[in-house]
Amino acid sequence: MKIKHPLRLAILATCILLLSFAVVINLLTIINDKNYEMVEHLKMITIKAERGNIYTHDYQLLAITSNRYELRFDGTYLSANESELNKLAENLSLIFKNKSKKQYFDDLIKAKKQKYFLLKRDASLHQIEELKKTSFYKKPLNGGLIVKQYLDRKKPNKNLASRTIGDLFKDNNNPIYGLEYSYNLELMGQDGKQLVLYEPGLNRHINSPANINSSVGKDLITTIELSYQDILERALLRQLEEFEADFGTAILMEVNSGKIKALSNLKKTNDNKYAETYNYGVAYQLEPGSTFKLASIMAYLEDFNGSIEDTIDCKKGKYKFQGAPISTIDSEELGVVSLKEAFSKSSNIGIGRLITKNYHNAPEKFINRIYNFGLANKSKIDLEKVPSPIITSPSSKSWSGISLPWMSYGYGISITALDLLTFYNTVANHGQMVYPHLGYALRQGSKSYPIIRDNISYQICSESTIKKAHSLLREVVINGTGQKLKTLSFEVSGKTGTTVKNYTKSKEKEYQASFVGFFPSNNPIYSCIVVVDNPNVKKGYYGSQIAVPAFKEIAQEIYLQEGLSWNANDSLFLTEHDVSIQELIEDYHNNNSDQIINEGFYPSVVGMHLTDAIKLLEKQGHKVIVRGKYGIVNKQYPKANTEIKHDLAITLFI
Repeated sequence: MKIKHPLRLAILATCILLLSFAVVINLLTIINDKNYEMVEHLKMITIKAERGNIYTHDYQLLAITSNRYELRFDGTYLSANESELNKLAENLSLIFKNKSKKQYFDDLIKAKKQKYFLLKRDASLHQIEELKKTSFYKKPLNGGLIVKQYLDRKKPNKNLASRTIGDLFKDNNNPIYGLEYSYNLELMGQDGKQLVLYEPGLNRHINSPANINSSVGKDLITTIELSYQDILERALLRQLEEFEADFGTAILMEVNSGKIKALSNLKKTNDNKYAETYNYGVAYQLEPGSTFKLASIMAYLEDFNGSIEDTIDCKKGKYKFQGAPISTIDSEELGVVSLKEAFSKSSNIGIGRLITKNYHNAPEKFINRIYNFGLANKSKIDLEKVPSPIITSPSSKSWSGISLPWMSYGYGISITALDLLTFYNTVANHGQMVYPHLGYALRQGSKSYPIIRDNISYQICSESTIKKAHSLLREVVINGTGQKLKTLSFEVSGKTGTTVKNYTKSKEKEYQASFVGFFPSNNPIYSCIVVVDNPNVKKGYYGSQIAVPAFKEIAQEIYLQEGLSWNANDSLFLTEHDVSIQELIEDYHNNNSDQIINEGFYPSVVGMHLTDAIKLLEKQGHKVIVRGKYGIVNKQYPKANTEIKHDLAITLFI
């Protein structure tokens, strides 16, 4: 091969040689004349960049990088007598407290003929500093103890939102999944280079022009609300355990922004416990079942200017399409009813007949409407491995005479729980679609930068159809399958779902229970979905039995934290006794003169300093939630002298 530009190559080689010579000269000025032989132990090592932290929206830590240390002993480098080793063993046992003096002594004896014998893994900086005060740098152990620094990634809240946050490979610190993966380029920082003089037991950094300092990665500020994450996980776990389900997911979204405030995924492990092992809310596709009926009716309302008072014959629960009987989970005995009632009672036959009647000759018109609703769009959530929805087309080979009715009540469709929630969130947001996201801002030092994302949105349908949809979803709670939610102190709207998973097989049926909706109804602030997969059918399998109670607990707990700040006009059913918000607030100003504690009833802490109030309440075993800044408590909920409900926290307003 002919070499082009030989002169350029010669000049480049000369420059490299001169640079190398300069580095050597620099080293020779540093290294003592007696130690020239150490030059052969020079190494250029990588200094790993400190990874940026991950925070909640209010700067509570979700993931942090900390310096950790590994302590080893080189028994071949130096010789220490038994008395000296005994003293070292005593120091190690006092500092690390994980082994006795004798155990450490035995380790040191074992290490006398070994290089780099492991004494302690995952030591803290404080422990290493304490060690240095002892015999660490004193003869004859000088150099015999070797400390290796490494970066360790920790989640201060342990398993809370663990799958959403993500993890790193232990050997190379590369991300595996979650936000760690999605924002890796921003979080990882820039590695540096350091020239090191290396001898057994010695690690001396050399000042050199070849050194490159590492730079810390950016911090990620998320949309996650830690207290809400805890609420979702507890509510979901309770239902999974009670109904012995395989897995479940729950997602909470802020209606007008698309911010994901909490995302929980729990799966049963081999020891019958539940842990976050897979992101079911974002990556797992399901057949939505009855929750999809909202899209079907909205298509009819939009395309044919229909009314929710239009009637449909539900055929007393017995009907066939193309010779195939309509699957009904429970005994539908509805006859001719309004669309509102057919929807609230979740009639497969009623919805299936409605869509078939109006779209039979033009099924593509129905599919196009589903596309317009955004249900065929791949989610833009900032997490990895997000699948695209699967919506069967009339032009596909799998399309048949029963495809349209089946699709109308949520079968033959594959979407994620997040896809479904996004649609309901759009309905809650007056038909304006917003995209779900977890990343809010990046921070470098003291400066924060909002994360710029594609927020191009559109109105999915007319305002008239949206109003009718709101009425349908509210009717489900008032008179339909979601009536367990009627007892809440505020209005909720939503839809139950009970999906048969293995309807094509003859074995015992498996089900998926769900509820998706928003609250408060008149001015939605949050949308939420709960999905529980494959519960024990002997204990229950309906969405109304399993998913609704979890949704109720979530909504109630959130209301206790911030509901009093909601507009009073938007919460029409504050209590079962029609007490107005203003009356409730006024009732918070309790007479604080009597601090006598009545067993079984909440004490009054109004007028107390926050710290004193917390001490009193926590001493009695209450979970405390604080709304406001440091100071005097001027309101509390539940109010004083009301019967204690152990599943509720007490909220203090400052």
